Amino acid sequence: MKNFKKLWAVAMMLVASFAMVSCGEDDPIVEVEEGLNVADGYYFTVQGEDPVAEKALLPEKIEGEGFAATDRDGFFGNYVFLTAGDYQLVKVVSKEISSTVGGTLGEPTDTTQSGYLVAKTTVDGSALTVASNGYYKVSFDETLSELIMMKVDQVSLIGNAIIPNGWGSDTELSIEGSASDEGLVYELTGLEMRAGEFKIRINNRWTIDRRIDRTATAFDPANGYVAFTNYGGTPADLVAGGGNMAFASADEGIYTVKVTLTNEGGASFESTKTGDVEEITFDPTENRWAVVGGATSLGWPANNDCGAADQDIDMTYDGVVSGAHTWSVTVDLAADEFKFRKNDCWDGDKGVAGFATIGGPDVANISGDNNFKCDVAGSYLITMTTADGGETYSVAFDLQ
Repeated sequence: MKNFKKLWAVAMMLVASFAMVSCGEDDPIVEVEEGLNVADGYYFTVQGEDPVAEKALLPEKIEGEGFAATDRDGFFGNYVFLTAGDYQLVKVVSKEISSTVGGTLGEPTDTTQSGYLVAKTTVDGSALTVASNGYYKVSFDETLSELIMMKVDQVSLIGNAIIPNGWGSDTELSIEGSASDEGLVYELTGLEMRAGEFKIRINNRWTIDRRIDRTATAFDPANGYVAFTNYGGTPADLVAGGGNMAFASADEGIYTVKVTLTNEGGASFESTKTGDVEEITFDPTENRWAVVGGATSLGWPANNDCGAADQDIDMTYDGVVSGAHTWSVTVDLAADEFKFRKNDCWDGDKGVAGFATIGGPDVANISGDNNFKCDVAGSYLITMTTADGGETYSVAFDLQ
């Protein structure tokens, strides 16, 4: 009996050994790859630690001719979550760090610039010190050896689709939760949206202008860059610096909107309709706008008369353009004051304080407090719009 048990034990050991050899031969061979477990590129990294994917800087477009998003060689950026501490910018090539960049972050020397930090970088430079936890926009330009950093304090919507502020001022969202490597979320409930266009802005600004000569009209790479702090394109596919996003009349309503910033995707936009809006009835024939005043060839109306012919310069109603009722006129303006009025009378006249938005490429030529004042005489294309049935207006000036 004892011999039988010994033979049985030996047999089982042989079977087990055979099974182990067989499994070993069938299993795939696992190769351990050496080096850093991130793709080639730049990473904003805690000093002394290995780079991680959540702190990647990716190729980033800048503002080019006609405000279009344009490629710039050696320009990288992203939104990253950073805790207070010392950092360095590392470049990874073939799973190894090929260079380390540092510098001293400080306020821009140009007093017209604010709201962000900048560092002139050098290889193996000093640590880039982050003072407080938060979500940051970080961009690096190889051409100028420059790094810019802006802490995200606010996310907002702007445009004539956003009621009531329109293009005149930002409609700010509120932060939800706290910032982390997973992203940063901003949300707003009870938002009225009408047919028109809109964009997303970070910290209520369009760009960070790092051009050396800001008066230059040509986009020379050696002159610096303009980094985007806004998103456009489409709500489903946001693009940094992209065009205005259209909002259709069929979608008008009350919405809960959410904007999420992430290192992986930049930004995303979500909207959920929670209610309907009242139908706007607007009759353009009852809103006939004109330019009037000493800056025009007709001057101010005698005795401030209403209804008299040829006492103001009529604007042409162009119909609904991009979701907004639009009027326009090209008029010669002298260096004097003027206003807008409708229906050849003063019931509904508008000066500087009467408009929600005053803009256009040559708005700098126009000043004033109550009345408008033309400071640079010339022929101007003036465009007036309203996207909310006359509740708010915008006017743009373009010197021809």
